[in-house]
Amino acid sequence: MVDRALYDDPLVSAAYSKLRSRPGRPNEVIEQPAFLSLMPPLQGKDVVDLGCGTGGLARLALEQDVRSVKAFDASEQMIREAIKLGGDARAYYEISRIEDVELPDRSADVVVSGLALHYIHDFVTLSRRVRGWLREGGSFILSVEHPIMTCASRQWAEAADGTRQHWPVDRYLDEGPRLVRWLGADTPREHRTVASYVNALIDAGLIIHRLLEPGPDPASLQQWPKLADHVRRPSFLIIRADHPVA
Repeated sequence: MVDRALYDDPLVSAAYSKLRSRPGRPNEVIEQPAFLSLMPPLQGKDVVDLGCGTGGLARLALEQDVRSVKAFDASEQMIREAIKLGGDARAYYEISRIEDVELPDRSADVVVSGLALHYIHDFVTLSRRVRGWLREGGSFILSVEHPIMTCASRQWAEAADGTRQHWPVDRYLDEGPRLVRWLGADTPREHRTVASYVNALIDAGLIIHRLLEPGPDPASLQQWPKLADHVRRPSFLIIRADHPVA
């Protein structure tokens, strides 16, 4: 679970804004295109965004002429920015932890969550709740930090000269909280395996449509050579799971 105060802290907020403005970010170049490749057509649909941040996915949905967007984030600063950038009569924004979101059953066609669910403790319960919110044929698209990123020290093993030798994988099956130094603060993550993500969705009654572990394409590597690290190990896990049609 993310502490709301962390992302509302002015120093952390400024560092996050600076990070988001950098060209060639893995989130922008690798995660977002893969995530969007799994999105169904959104025209006329009711969309829910869990952990919306500054509202990028909500704005994308509004551009596709959705019927409504409901977007939630624990950070007051993030919600304020999302409203400023994407205010619209069809959009509803609320300061709320993902675990506390309450929605009527069968009220959503698409639920999305971009790089937020590795913060929550109980993914099993959330998966069941999302299934309840979805209408038949609806989709749940989520991205998280890949479990290879969250399981151990989250840094390369290096030779004496600083050459990156390999990415350590340790305590992979030991699921639970981790602390990551990020944006100048110790940020919590919840580590779980790929199997745990997938099986929670299946056990909730959803059907796995597609699973991606994307890396940079050749054009991106040529433009931003530092992305070569993301060929050596996956940074993101992206899943689409659909509500079955009776």
